[in-house]
Amino acid sequence: MLRIYMGEGVGKTTAAAGLALRAAAHGRHVRVLQLLKPQISPEFAWLCDAGQVSVTLANPDIPFFHTLQESEKARRRAETERAAAAFFTVQAGDFLLVADEMGGALENEMLAEKRLLSLLETLPDTVHVVLTGRYFPKTLLDAADCVSEIRCVRHPYQNGVPAIEGLEY
Repeated sequence: MLRIYMGEGVGKTTAAAGLALRAAAHGRHVRVLQLLKPQISPEFAWLCDAGQVSVTLANPDIPFFHTLQESEKARRRAETERAAAAFFTVQAGDFLLVADEMGGALENEMLAEKRLLSLLETLPDTVHVVLTGRYFPKTLLDAADCVSEIRCVRHPYQNGVPAIEGLEY
């Protein structure tokens, strides 16, 4: 089953972490691939420390992708391709795979949409996948079994309130 948590609202990673916690509590193996993030998100770090989840950072120390030179973008794309290929290689077992910020990776062409679809097609039926990100192409939305859109109605940022540690990051 493929689930997508998408939209411009906050909480997509946290929602995926909640599902990861539930899956781990029920004995599933949980693996997380975090893309476009310089460090493991606190939600997943905590689950990792508890020994319930394994997390891979595909792009550690990455600055904003659009600020990179073309040669560095090419290197980061290759890095993402290798990480995704390894991450989605699951032979058997009861797994939940969470690819956090996959929407951004697709949008920045760090992974080809067709490549992701082919990786998803190779997974056994016992593997469930969650993808997060602001936007996803129609082909992935059509392929998903569950799509949840998180939209921002109001946020303290809009009134100049800085992000609150432990709540927004």
